[in-house]
Amino acid sequence: MRRLASIPRPYTLFLSVISLTILAAFLRFYKLGVWSFWGDEVFTLGSKPDGFIRSLSTSLIHATTGVLGINEWNARLIPALVGIITIPVFYFIVARLFGSSVGLISSALLAVSTWHIYWSQNVRFYALLLLFYSLALFSFYLALEENRPWLLLLSLILLGFAAQERMLALVLLPVVVSYLLALLVLPFEKPPGLNIRNLAIYFTPGLVVAIFIAGPFLGNLSAWTTGFGRINNNPLWLFSGFIYYVGFPLVCMACFGAVFLLLRKDRAGLFFGLAAIIPLFTIMAVSIIQFSANRYFFISLTSWITLASLATYELIRQLKGKARLLAVGVLVLLLGTSLSEDYLYYRYQNGNRDDWRSAFIFIRERLQDDDLVFAGDPDVGDYYLGQRTFSTGDFEESAFRSKFRRAWFVIDMNTQELYPQQLAWIEEHARQVANFDVPLRGRTFKMRVYLYDPAWETSLVIIKKETGLSYITSPV
Repeated sequence: MRRLASIPRPYTLFLSVISLTILAAFLRFYKLGVWSFWGDEVFTLGSKPDGFIRSLSTSLIHATTGVLGINEWNARLIPALVGIITIPVFYFIVARLFGSSVGLISSALLAVSTWHIYWSQNVRFYALLLLFYSLALFSFYLALEENRPWLLLLSLILLGFAAQERMLALVLLPVVVSYLLALLVLPFEKPPGLNIRNLAIYFTPGLVVAIFIAGPFLGNLSAWTTGFGRINNNPLWLFSGFIYYVGFPLVCMACFGAVFLLLRKDRAGLFFGLAAIIPLFTIMAVSIIQFSANRYFFISLTSWITLASLATYELIRQLKGKARLLAVGVLVLLLGTSLSEDYLYYRYQNGNRDDWRSAFIFIRERLQDDDLVFAGDPDVGDYYLGQRTFSTGDFEESAFRSKFRRAWFVIDMNTQELYPQQLAWIEEHARQVANFDVPLRGRTFKMRVYLYDPAWETSLVIIKKETGLSYITSPV
């Protein structure tokens, strides 16, 4: 049901939305071109097929770099603009349902969200995926609340755009089905739009659209198996990452807000609670059998923020007099937690990503004509070095050592898991000459450069024979 909320004066409201949009723009453009590309970004910029429908975000990114040229700033311009546009759009869709006060709280929380900033500063599809998915989610809810069939069709169209970005968007369907089943069995007042006609309008074309979208995927399962067949994370690790990226205070506020709304038999608590937890538990379950990453939870971010905003507004509204300061303090805590993470993101954590660029620049300044370069992600090396970089997995000791050539190795945090034998050889025979690790709380983006020089091994053998020393260091 729609809430009656105190409505700020239009002039004040306009300034508030504009101010939040300007803040979002500053946070998303700040250091946009400073961060290094990482593997998925370089993949997006390339022309290799990935077995999926070409997304709108990829087409826009390629069009932009085709005109402006490829560099970190130009390539990230479209995701940054999408991230900025999302802030006022999110305000309007939340305010349409729950009033301007809840809309302002929601858009403020999204504007400073470190996770949203991160994906707005990445040459990937996630920012546009979240926008389309959120619009599809809210359109469906509003369609049932106000019995507007055309909004159901709009929700389907938006879901189609979201699924074109990634099939992950189809997780909206179990959210919708679960919500409808819950309305039938739980003692909630039924929304005006819950009728056979509207269900037919939504699900009949919805099945056709789902088959159309899933067709290319189902016809190319080998690409899925190749790219996502590896089991890389366990559910507990994914859940911990989700808590970190969304923010523990916001998750707590959203959970208690959902319980509060459910106890009041408020359909908003039921719908957005399901929208928050179904992607979470679905992806955690899938991680047991295939590749999964905590970034897949990103599509549920707006649901968590909406629940937290509703809870915060209810707290402010219900407390009176000086006690209302305590409720305002909760809002400050939510915003301050994100802002503190933003500070770490910009100041100490290198945009929460690997520092490939520094590693390859270090190598480029010392590279000799016959040197070989190996890296866990050779496409990134090709971009920054301007020459062929080989995969660490392709390194073979027997074929390599017979050529008596120097070799550089860029070791990232995935090398141990993917190439343990190669790493063991590197650590025994090569020397670490640079460290570009990026520390985060709970994990480290490892980025270390090793150099193998056969001349060192020859010298080492002589020194061992003459002095008995087992180890010697030497600068590059």
